[in-house]
Amino acid sequence: MEIKIGERTINFEHLEIQEHNNLTIIPLKSEGSSKTDILSLKKGLDMSLVIVKECEPESVENVMVTNNAVTPLLLIDGEEIIGAKQNRIINKSTIIPAKTTMKISVSCTEKGRWEYKNESKEGFSCSPYIANSNTRRAKANTNELHLRQNIVWDSIDELESRGEYRSKTSAMNDNYNNLNHKQEEYLNHFIILNGQTGLIAIIDNEVRGIEIFNNPEIYKEYHEKIIKSYIIDSFNGKNSKNNIKIKEIEKILNNISESVFIKEDNVGLGESIKFSNNHGSGSALIYDDELVHMPYFKEYNL
Repeated sequence: MEIKIGERTINFEHLEIQEHNNLTIIPLKSEGSSKTDILSLKKGLDMSLVIVKECEPESVENVMVTNNAVTPLLLIDGEEIIGAKQNRIINKSTIIPAKTTMKISVSCTEKGRWEYKNESKEGFSCSPYIANSNTRRAKANTNELHLRQNIVWDSIDELESRGEYRSKTSAMNDNYNNLNHKQEEYLNHFIILNGQTGLIAIIDNEVRGIEIFNNPEIYKEYHEKIIKSYIIDSFNGKNSKNNIKIKEIEKILNNISESVFIKEDNVGLGESIKFSNNHGSGSALIYDDELVHMPYFKEYNL
């Protein structure tokens, strides 16, 4: 199996398919996966090598990230940070150089709070979640800040409506925590496999998204978060079983390869590429001529 991102070809194999109820995961393993030393946000925060704080002056649309490590820091699209004056998600995958402080674009995931709590005055911590796949799909279709923010808030409102739960501050994190008991049942069926670097997610017999990393160690740190982002969306499904064949998956991969690719202005290291076709849209972060992270979200029938 392969995907072409512009001039680059990414080869990978699919591993043993995993299923539970209406969610199917096809684990992926990249061929010749990279061992590039990149730090994840959670590990950087846990090791006190990374600090994420509000900007000065404070801004809903941006946060300040300091990477004190000797290796680059990876932030991924949709990754949630919690604390400070309100919770946020990262707007696109970014690599921050070693020993560098940078302003990063974010969207709010807690519109009912704009104040520090006692435990949040030191800055942000890492959430156990990334935004659910439906939110990331909708967010990927616009570059306008106010539209992107409204998409995130609308997604939280919709989640609260169908979950019959109301967070005091309209927080995405609270809503995901409210569904945690259901998520745990699913997680036991979607274990990480040896060498896995990504996945294809299928809900109700339709491909919803593809997530690929070039490094199995980095993927391992995001595996559970990514799985959860599809589990949450599967709760509102039709509970239909998957019968998609691998040839159909390969056709979707070919559609990605035939996308329109646009190089975006980028902060941090590497090259940011946005792409779209008649079936979906995604982005690719390239560093040292390697694909570091690629999320792709397919349009689907409601």
